[in-house]
Amino acid sequence: MTIRSFEESIRLLENRINLEELQKFPSQAMEGRLDILREILALLGHPETTYRTLHVAGTKGKGSTCSMLESVFLGTGQRVGRYTSPHIDSLTERLMIDGCPCPPDEFTELFFSIYDQVDANTFQLLTYFEVLTLLAFVYFAQKKVDVAIFEVGLGGRLDATNLCCPDVSIITSISYDHILQLGPTLADIATEKSGIIKSGVPVVTTVLHPEAQNAIRDKAKLVDAPLFVLNEHFFICRSDMPDASRYTFRYDAVSPQFPVEFSLDNVTLKMQGGHQIRNASAAISAFLLFQQKEEAIDAAKIRSGLQQSFLPLRGEIIRLSENSPTIVFDGAHNGSSIRAFIKMVSEMFPKQRLLLIFGTAMGKDVEGMFTGISGHFHHIFLTQTSDSKRRFPPQGLRSILASSPDELPCRDQEDEEDFLEPSVSLLPDIDGTVMFPPDMDREMKNITVVENCKDALKQCLQIADSHHVICITGSLYLTAELRKHLLDNGLK
Repeated sequence: MTIRSFEESIRLLENRINLEELQKFPSQAMEGRLDILREILALLGHPETTYRTLHVAGTKGKGSTCSMLESVFLGTGQRVGRYTSPHIDSLTERLMIDGCPCPPDEFTELFFSIYDQVDANTFQLLTYFEVLTLLAFVYFAQKKVDVAIFEVGLGGRLDATNLCCPDVSIITSISYDHILQLGPTLADIATEKSGIIKSGVPVVTTVLHPEAQNAIRDKAKLVDAPLFVLNEHFFICRSDMPDASRYTFRYDAVSPQFPVEFSLDNVTLKMQGGHQIRNASAAISAFLLFQQKEEAIDAAKIRSGLQQSFLPLRGEIIRLSENSPTIVFDGAHNGSSIRAFIKMVSEMFPKQRLLLIFGTAMGKDVEGMFTGISGHFHHIFLTQTSDSKRRFPPQGLRSILASSPDELPCRDQEDEEDFLEPSVSLLPDIDGTVMFPPDMDREMKNITVVENCKDALKQCLQIADSHHVICITGSLYLTAELRKHLLDNGLK
């Protein structure tokens, strides 16, 4: 007799195909899969229809935007479900109620309740992510949430979350990632992500790239979905309050461009970086559209919710003592997100020496990431996660990084960041940023290959002092592993 334990539910789940661990898989592999999930949801009584929903897609910023929305809704006293990926420590973090992960005993009961109802042959066809998405639909219904926030896993059109019934859809950003599945151009990628747009359902986007934005406009027009765009229907700018910090901003939405006339000033986020301000503008706009038929909107609660929102590994800063270096964790894993990360740390630590611990996955745009990194770091440690099937061998990373700048591909395609206007990027270029000659962080003496990522952290700490900043990036899995190791063991 099978023992129905949490461990057994995890074992059965991990036996499913996990596309998150595959380097490459064709988009055709996902065609028709939503029909299977629709049949299962019908069998389960359509739990996805029992609560109001926000659906969030985008290349970057999805998780941060979901976290901000969650905090704002919690501040208004609503019961909130949040489904995001990947997880950091436990997969139960993907199913959140009011900011708390699903308890293991509840996860076990939830898993087997669905496992018993779905035909065994059908269950064998489901992927890891599809099973978790079904669990989220049912869990939020069981817990009678007022609102559920669903983050797209990959793309949008064919994603399992696209079976949700959104009151508002959000597309946060478009940049180059998962090109095999989504297409080689930003317009192609935007077309796949705009697949979440539903007939008559309002859409919020912070996408600025003209071709990508036009793809979103075309889909919204096709299905008659009201579209609200940053810098056209809602606006952000740097706050001029006397006590404003570098990242304190103002948000404005004015009728008739936007259905709700609303202004919010003097907002400072816990999550650092100008890109997080853009995510916040999407969260505010979506919340306003979601609540526009409800009671009066409380600006103070929105501000408080945004300021309390926090998601680990998104520009997360940890310093364990006054004598230890500052460590910044960020899960950036494509060229665009690396550039945003570099901009953030350069703004925050303009005169401090930066060290880098970098590891990434096979199939990622390593050359593009290294182009953004070049010239900013005094020493680079190349490493890998402990157990990922997709980890990129650090010796291979060294060969790419050691290439002369002329051998790396130039960024000949415009990216989202190229279309940031001053009112959006908020911050001028910082004078005094420590910049090294572009070749310096490509010289062999300044590149260390360490097979074990924990050893890489140890070696980096040995050469760092309290004035140094250690940046850890390239992969959410790498940053999560080293964050846990650091917090469990301290600076040993």
